[in-house]
Amino acid sequence: MFSHESLPLIAIFTILLLCVLAALLHPVHAFFSWLRRRKDRSNARTAEEVDSR
Repeated sequence: MFSHESLPLIAIFTILLLCVLAALLHPVHAFFSWLRRRKDRSNARTAEEVDSR
């Protein structure tokens, strides 16, 4: 009865699933990249202090 709707529904489901996955992974990625930048800045500051002595 609804066989003609199966492909569009599968496509919509797949797109929505990818969007949900991106919405969940983006904050995690942003947090870890923020931590990495913070660590790099801290290391650069420490290296400057060692060089200035």
